[in-house]
Amino acid sequence: MVNKKGGLGKNMDSLFGSNRISKEALDHSRTIGRNPEAGEQVVPLPIGAIEANPYQPRLSFDDQSIKELAQSIQENGLLTPIIVRQSGDKYQIIAGERRFRATQLLKAKTIEGIVRDSNDQTMATLALIENLQRDNLDPIEEARAYAGLMAQLDLTQSKLADKVGKERATIANALRLLKLPNEVQQLVQSGELSMGQARALLGLQKEEQLHELVQTVIANQLNVRQVEALVKKTNAGQSSKKKAAPSPYAADLANRLEEKFGTKVKVSANKQGRGKIEIPYLSQDDLTRILSILQIGEE
Repeated sequence: MVNKKGGLGKNMDSLFGSNRISKEALDHSRTIGRNPEAGEQVVPLPIGAIEANPYQPRLSFDDQSIKELAQSIQENGLLTPIIVRQSGDKYQIIAGERRFRATQLLKAKTIEGIVRDSNDQTMATLALIENLQRDNLDPIEEARAYAGLMAQLDLTQSKLADKVGKERATIANALRLLKLPNEVQQLVQSGELSMGQARALLGLQKEEQLHELVQTVIANQLNVRQVEALVKKTNAGQSSKKKAAPSPYAADLANRLEEKFGTKVKVSANKQGRGKIEIPYLSQDDLTRILSILQIGEE
């Protein structure tokens, strides 16, 4: 995904870059959104009093990467403190949940953090941005996070794009994935389907055919263009299905009526013997001519 120039994306790179964050990034993390009069400080926080961000968009964490981060913290120390807000006698994480989980693995009793006043909107936004900058979200988690922020903050796609430093098209394409059935979304989350493959499947006209197509895509490891071609072929097959051939009786009757009326006549009939006859006319004079043949006078 392409980061949008400007917005929050550019500034947040230093705050939410890699685990080996520079001194400049550390200084940034301590000051961003800070009230100069608040006197914020890095303080030790009891591990047992810390709770996860209730707006955390990431549903699962890679255990191996958490273990690797824990090893890094053990060897080099915690380079960037977590940021929390106080909630009663607890602290809710605003940013740094991976660092918190890694520190938990080390059986530490405290972790360095910054306590900051923060409303729900800020918590939700920062949690999303942190994960986006680290590429920690799968496509479905990302889409759900976008949808949640839009609903919670009453944002349009364009305004959300500005807020998180993304292109509007990126937001729109992500949100389209939520139109897929849950079972297909799960395949995207597990990595069995890519975001591109899933988006191509959205073009299918009949949802009841989706399961079969998904199995074909996975079994044959089709790339995005191949999936698009398969969807197009399937849709074309639906629209070009041969209509039931007219019965010989209907065809013969249509020919005889056309000879009689001197115009195209359409006759349709079903197996139950029901049907209809359509006689088009081109003008009032043509209608008068046809009615005369039928010996029906105009009122």
